[in-house]
Amino acid sequence: MFMELGAYIQTSGPLFEEVQSRSLFSDAKLFPDSYPLIPPQELITLYNKKKKAAHFNLKTFITKHFVFPEERKYPIFKGLGMEEYIGKMWNILEQRMTSPSPYSTLIELPEPHIIPGGRFRECFYWDSYFVALGLLASGQIKRVKNMVINFAFLINRLGFIPNGNRIYFASRSQPPYFSHLLKLLLGHVEEDWVLSFTPQLETEYAFWMQGAEQLSPEQKTSLHVVRIDHETILNRYYDRLDFPRPEAYRREKSLAQNGAPVEFFRALRAVCASGWDFSSRWFSHPKEFKTVQILDIVPVDLNCLLYHLEKTLADFSGRLKAFDKERLYSLAAQRRKESIQRTFWNQQKRFYFDYNFKDQKHTSTWSLAGTFPLFDQIALAHQAEAVAKHLKKRFLFEGGFTTSLYEGEHQWDHPNGWAPLQWITISSLLNYGENSLAKEATERWLRLNTNMFNQTGKMLEKYNVHHCFSPATRGEYHPQEGFGWTNGVALALSRLQKCDSL
Repeated sequence: MFMELGAYIQTSGPLFEEVQSRSLFSDAKLFPDSYPLIPPQELITLYNKKKKAAHFNLKTFITKHFVFPEERKYPIFKGLGMEEYIGKMWNILEQRMTSPSPYSTLIELPEPHIIPGGRFRECFYWDSYFVALGLLASGQIKRVKNMVINFAFLINRLGFIPNGNRIYFASRSQPPYFSHLLKLLLGHVEEDWVLSFTPQLETEYAFWMQGAEQLSPEQKTSLHVVRIDHETILNRYYDRLDFPRPEAYRREKSLAQNGAPVEFFRALRAVCASGWDFSSRWFSHPKEFKTVQILDIVPVDLNCLLYHLEKTLADFSGRLKAFDKERLYSLAAQRRKESIQRTFWNQQKRFYFDYNFKDQKHTSTWSLAGTFPLFDQIALAHQAEAVAKHLKKRFLFEGGFTTSLYEGEHQWDHPNGWAPLQWITISSLLNYGENSLAKEATERWLRLNTNMFNQTGKMLEKYNVHHCFSPATRGEYHPQEGFGWTNGVALALSRLQKCDSL
């Protein structure tokens, strides 16, 4: 189940296409986030009439008949340190998720939610987990509980947690961190409260595994599931729709003009579902968008997160004395663990790589996705040691870990570093006793965060870890400020330092 874009004139139809094709606004996300002041059908009728006039001005018409979100300018709190700044930013980034109009693309949520910031005016799925790390570090448990309540609401309504709570995000999910979020709360709130969300966790798992029973040697894929061989079923990123994203309409139409494959738009959407939009991971030739191959790729990080989901369902089922379910999910987790080791570990390179199931080989991109088997404690000790050596030698730069070893066209590549991947990688090292490297990486990342904060007065969405006083590079939009997951990871890592946990 997902919500239809066709009901919203700011996401589809002739008026939408005309507005986006002309690039009336510097940010293509602005129009999908607006809403009309009068019923859409009346507005379409008015538009069809007015546009025939000799001096018709489309932008004037649009700005008169739509309400646009205000541009967010975040304050600079002079004299405050970075952690004090983050403490003040929680109140600014927390938004009530009440739709301002029946014609708005915002999906209402029952509780306030901390947004990423900047152009991202709604809750984002995987961002929320990394925000929650910082909230818990500062004792703000209520706000984390609100995230869980909102995600459960979305699962009850849609059958999964969408990319974000906008109707144009409701055809895809994102990296599934709901099980990690619930586990995070164990020990902080009543166990019964956490366990009460087991049904929603099961629904999310069913979403990711839908179609698995239909797979065969003849039909190797269905939605998110892939049959690699007779004993291995794993998952991929996927989006049900196959036309340009409303928030990137003109750009994606332009990219498709150079002989793009039939499923080009679905593949770009699947890249957005991965959270790594965009990265060399997803292209056979990273400089050519038409070579996007994510629908042929089984990603190592996604399957590790789903292993954690299966383990969590087994754990929660056992706590609830649902022992048949406990056995079922334990078996699924064990099978996936074996499949992850069999599919993603490259013995020659001594690192984990994504797997192209059509080519039947690993992809060539070295990336921090290869640390997820350590994050979810799947790797054996000798594998973790080998991964740590590569991280130290190849990935660690002056400001922290670079996202991949490829430097080219995309923001999820070298030299950019992102807060969530710093947390994943540092946690991975700590899981296997690589404390010295984890400590060094933490110090470098927090020093970069602090230096850039002192220089700009703000926390940023991403950073250049190679040239620490240079801006992060590339991307389909300008670097954003605020910024939810950067704040959360900075506080969580700072707490580890202060508690001498490194």
